Amino acid sequence: MSSGVAIGATLVRKAIPRSDQGYPPAITSHESDSTVQDDHRLAADLAEKAGTALSVFRADAAERRLDAWDVRDGGDQLAHTLLVDELAQHRPSDIVMSEEGSDDPRRLEADRTWIIDPLDGTHDFPFPDSIEWAVHVALVQDQLPTAAAVAVPGLDQVFATDSGRFADRGDRNEPLVISGRSNGFLGAEVAEALGGQLTACGSSGVKAMLVVSGIVDVYVHGSGLWEWDVCAPAAVAAASGLVVSDLSGNEIRYNKSEPVVRGLVISRPEYADVTRQTLDGLV
Repeated sequence: MSSGVAIGATLVRKAIPRSDQGYPPAITSHESDSTVQDDHRLAADLAEKAGTALSVFRADAAERRLDAWDVRDGGDQLAHTLLVDELAQHRPSDIVMSEEGSDDPRRLEADRTWIIDPLDGTHDFPFPDSIEWAVHVALVQDQLPTAAAVAVPGLDQVFATDSGRFADRGDRNEPLVISGRSNGFLGAEVAEALGGQLTACGSSGVKAMLVVSGIVDVYVHGSGLWEWDVCAPAAVAAASGLVVSDLSGNEIRYNKSEPVVRGLVISRPEYADVTRQTLDGLV
């Protein structure tokens, strides 16, 4: 097993189809309620709108040579305000839990709660060449996501729960596992068990969508996460047919009083059993 395989902007841009080239065939929904369908599309539209606004803001910040911390703070607030305002307009009765907002205790009794991360990958966002940031928008009902989207503006791509099945992995010989830059131990163990390689990048949304896109095979996040880090990426991955769980192999519940998730595992089905067996011996 070798480690440190680069997931660079050039590689990823070539490997993931852009929006004008289409996406894998759509999953056929068995839901007939138009509101459900509208929720899928609303999540995607809002994630894309926030991503576009963030891209414009970052380009302007680069021209003005703003300090990186100002770019991070400005991006967070810009996307947060946009998403909250749009949800207030389109879903006025719903509750919103945002990384950048104050916790509204009404969410625990609400039928519908949107869990959003306005800017996932804040650390990388100020760097003009970085694609390692995303926008997460998810709707949760009865502690489970019912609609979600992840926008990855650096790839000109929006992934949603009604987008389609996960992509083929191509002719890659060895499995490729991805993890965060600072918590790669469990990912390395899984890569070794699979006879594959390990790589890393920022943004849980980007890493999850790399699995959906067939660029990597397994994503292991070996430490705790907030629900807004996980909800939309996990929901999109699961809707695409990937195997999704927390580190212990449990189904992930959301909108809990303590909005924390015990890690995240997203795997192609053919690698799910070995991944689970490896992690069961470590966590």
